[in-house]
Amino acid sequence: MRLFKPALVAAVLVAGAAPSFAEYPDRPIEIVVPYTPAGTVDLLARALGPRLTAAWGQPVVILNRPGAGGSVGAEFAAKANPDGYTLFISTNSPLTTNLALYPSLGYEPLRDFETVILAGENSLVLAANPKLPVKSVKDLIALAKAKPGELNAATSGNGSTAHLSLATFNKQAGVSITHVPYRGGVPSLTAAIAGEVQLVFSDIVPAMPQIRDNRLTALGQTGLRRAQIAPDIPTLDESGLPGFSITAWIGVVAPKGTPKDIVQKLNREIGRALKDPEFAHQISILGIDPLGSTPDEFAVFLRKEIPRWKQIVQDGDVKVEEAH
Repeated sequence: MRLFKPALVAAVLVAGAAPSFAEYPDRPIEIVVPYTPAGTVDLLARALGPRLTAAWGQPVVILNRPGAGGSVGAEFAAKANPDGYTLFISTNSPLTTNLALYPSLGYEPLRDFETVILAGENSLVLAANPKLPVKSVKDLIALAKAKPGELNAATSGNGSTAHLSLATFNKQAGVSITHVPYRGGVPSLTAAIAGEVQLVFSDIVPAMPQIRDNRLTALGQTGLRRAQIAPDIPTLDESGLPGFSITAWIGVVAPKGTPKDIVQKLNREIGRALKDPEFAHQISILGIDPLGSTPDEFAVFLRKEIPRWKQIVQDGDVKVEEAH
């Protein structure tokens, strides 16, 4: 009887047990977006999908699972099979701030996800219904102080970056604008345009057409730098709130236990897209500054971000409220 060398047998066994890097993906990939369609994260996912399809020849399906500041989609993704065919793309809220907002989540970011890549970041815009007699942040603060508790502002939901922007604005400006959470960015914009609310904190991209058409009046951006797509809108830092800086970063994660070789393959392909000048320009139009990272770098970043955003929640005295 012919004998096999132990090392050869071990190699064969390992090869048979491990998922094949070369075979992934061999069927459609689902990207879970925890927000409503047409928001910044949704648009980024839909821009990224064709890139992955072109690279790997497999369809990419976008699943919108909004609710609870992104927690509904996060829990759905966390419980998916860890096979690389379900990804989760989100702003920081479900992965950081929600830990400080909800007493019990159906997931824990560091325990239930594999970090894939830190994709980018974007600022938000503060805008007003044109019937509100304000043209600047200075005007708004004066009006809010003259009518304490009478003004209200829509956001994309509880614990969202928009919500935290409003809470931080209230604290720094010394005003008390009432928070009105909606189930996504587009509904919050619609409410402001319709006059259901007077103000809105929104992702810049979906707000810009409404601003250009004078259906909303832009007052300020939340980042320290003016976004490329909105160079004429001053920052809140420029407008009398020194140091005001809240931006939403966007990251991609996968269910815990997703094979490392698949995570690396995803990281490389998404990273390649982010470095491509054409794609970088495409998402800069969405208000997103492309970043990029290794999975380990994103993991280290996430561990630092969780306590930072917890502090922002505490400083703003942010509470969970019922969404409209």
